[in-house]
Amino acid sequence: MNTTPEEDGTDVHADRRAAADQDFATARERATAGGDTAADDAVELADRAIATYLEELDDVPSAAQVLWFLGRLEDTRGRTDLAAAQLRSAVEGFVVTHDDRATEVADELVALLRRTGQDDGVEEFLAWQSRLVATVTGEQDRTTAAGRRRAP
Repeated sequence: MNTTPEEDGTDVHADRRAAADQDFATARERATAGGDTAADDAVELADRAIATYLEELDDVPSAAQVLWFLGRLEDTRGRTDLAAAQLRSAVEGFVVTHDDRATEVADELVALLRRTGQDDGVEEFLAWQSRLVATVTGEQDRTTAAGRRRAP
C-alpha cells in the first residue's frame, strides 16, 4: 500500500524540524539584541526548540547544541547556577551521542565553575563525566558498575 508523505509523517517530521531550527535561529538573534526582554524571549524560543528536538524528533545532538547556547546565554546574564546545569546537560547529550563537542562544552563548564569559586563542583563534575563516558563507551569498572559488584 502506497502512502502519501502526509500519511507516513514525512512532511510532519520536516515541518517540526524546520520549526525547531527556526526557533533556535530566532533565539540566537534575540540573544544578540541585548536586554532582559530579548534574552527572556531567546530562552523561551530555545526551550521550545529543545522540547521539539527531544520529544518530537529524538534529536539529542541538536538539543545539546541548544543547551550549550542556553548555558552560554545564562552565564552572560549572571545566572551561573542555571548556566552550569545547562552546560552539564549539553555535555551529557554530546557524550551519549559520541559527539566530540562534549569536550569543548565540558571545558567551558569547568572554566565557569572555577571562575565562580566552585572547585568542589569541578571535581564532582569531572567524576560524573568520567562515569558517564565509561558507561557510554562500555568501559565501566567491573567492581563499580551501577553501584554494585559484578561477577568476574
